[in-house]
Amino acid sequence: FDQPASQENPFPLYKRLRDHHPIYHDRFHNRWVLSRYHDIDGAFQDNAAYDRAVYKPDGPYRFGSEHVFGPNILEYGTSTQHRWLRNVVAGQFVGNRLDAFVPIIDRIAAELIERFAKDGQVELVKQFSHQFPIRVISNMLGLPREDEDTFVEWYQALIAGLGFGGEHLARGIKARNGMWEYLTPLIEERRARPGEDLLSRIVGAQLEGERMSVEEIKGFVALLLAAGGDTTDKAIANMWYHMMYTRPDQFEDVKKNPELWSNVFTEMMRYDPVVHMQFRYTTREIELHGKVIPQRAGVILYLGAGNRDERVFKDPDTFDIHRDDLHMGRENRSGRYADGKPGHLGFGIGQHFCMGYAMARQESVIACTRLAEALKNVRPKFATHPGIRSPSIDSGGFRSPDELWLEFDA
Repeated sequence: FDQPASQENPFPLYKRLRDHHPIYHDRFHNRWVLSRYHDIDGAFQDNAAYDRAVYKPDGPYRFGSEHVFGPNILEYGTSTQHRWLRNVVAGQFVGNRLDAFVPIIDRIAAELIERFAKDGQVELVKQFSHQFPIRVISNMLGLPREDEDTFVEWYQALIAGLGFGGEHLARGIKARNGMWEYLTPLIEERRARPGEDLLSRIVGAQLEGERMSVEEIKGFVALLLAAGGDTTDKAIANMWYHMMYTRPDQFEDVKKNPELWSNVFTEMMRYDPVVHMQFRYTTREIELHGKVIPQRAGVILYLGAGNRDERVFKDPDTFDIHRDDLHMGRENRSGRYADGKPGHLGFGIGQHFCMGYAMARQESVIACTRLAEALKNVRPKFATHPGIRSPSIDSGGFRSPDELWLEFDA
């Protein structure tokens, strides 16, 4: 799992796991691995048997004290606190409430594109995708525009803090503390004089008369900034990589019908998603494929493997935005769709289904659409590309190209 070759191209290993070891005990890391689509789907649906929390909600651990995001919704597993926190804020990221922020998404995309529109070339990762979602989120939160660059720096440090190196965690914690100090007076101001921005909505959101604490608000903003921002950042880069290098023939279809960017997003999330794994702990012994996973065992759900399962998808190793065996519309929490087609696993399913799914999709599709409109005769600058890869194991982050150079007619 940790070899450079598997970091760059894990899919041959995924296939061996699906075919020969659908439940695999990785003794080196002391964890179990699920790699087939329906087994992963079953684990997502069974919160009674698979828990996300490392610590017990009623134990001595002070939640957030060892996490780069601080106390956040991911740490609370399937507890009552998790459900309460989720219900307080979930409605802020769907439907009309999200649509109200579309003008911000459009404006930030236009501003970033203007910076390189006359250059005839762009390194899309550094000059656009790294910048775009963080600037969108900071504007949605209603933060001062002159502080956008600072938020980009905090985001990069928070993401690196998810890795395994102690120095990365230290920098991540330092960035978190700086951001928390910055947010404290803003939260107090929004409580006294709420506006229409997202921070005001989060501060004022309540369920059964109860609101989030200041620490919980800060933890949620850190999660939104880092996890939400990184997902969209990588999604945009991955979508353009596939259009430029994997399926330039289908890019011609997208140019004729920009609504197909939504299909590009969906197929990207199936073919080689931004996040390839999620972690769970078993709450009881689980019998699967003739083996028994013990209680409180660590289990890796390999989303990237399940999304390439030949038992579910035809020709799964081909990137195809026109495939008829994948649900191409918006995702939902149940993972069950009226068209009867399976969806990708990239956002999870069930209680821990990604709350920011609609925002990530909308931001990615709008950004790619605006780029395609603005960059005339856009094409890859180099004939070959090393491809999408996982970052080094010690630095955090998700799968994406390290860089992506494009040329266009200025």
